Amino acid sequence: MGDKKKVLISTLYSLEPIVPSIHKFSPQKLILLTSDDQDSKLKESLKDIKKMFSTVMEIKEINAKPYDIYEAAKKTVSLIDNEKDCEIYINITGGRKTLMLGVIYGAYARSDLVTKIIYCTEEKGEFIELPKMPYELNEMERELLELINKKGKINVQETADNLQKTRGLLYIYLKKLKHMGLIDDNFEITQAGKIALL
Repeated sequence: MGDKKKVLISTLYSLEPIVPSIHKFSPQKLILLTSDDQDSKLKESLKDIKKMFSTVMEIKEINAKPYDIYEAAKKTVSLIDNEKDCEIYINITGGRKTLMLGVIYGAYARSDLVTKIIYCTEEKGEFIELPKMPYELNEMERELLELINKKGKINVQETADNLQKTRGLLYIYLKKLKHMGLIDDNFEITQAGKIALL
């Protein structure tokens, strides 16, 4: 890992939570995920970060809708995929909570490519390393979730016949997907299920 380029993907609102991460990980590239409804404080934070660090690292800004967790997760997955040959650090300390959730869910979707997911306490600047929790779907669960995503709602007997599985076995798969929060009681895909398919 030592030879790889370091990339820090971070949510941002104010300057304080991100500076300790920059100092700790010394990235060559900083990617900031921000809300597209930027207020004056966020604009000032972006300006200050660029002023402080643009001579020592590449800085890129990506905007997302502030309350669209799926969009933030999708953009995070895309960023990770684009930087997959690098050491990737994810900082979820700043920004809107919904944006932070989207980033962490996107990191879970690519947990094998992420080096660390961290939260930096604002009071003391201490780091809390968060678990990298992959969506562990087997081939059949993924196929079933993709089918539900495509169709919107499924008929259990018809789906069991099409997949050449028993109705009982299909219910076992559906129960696990529901337990994971990837489908709802009506066997329709949830936002979390869509994120798991990224």
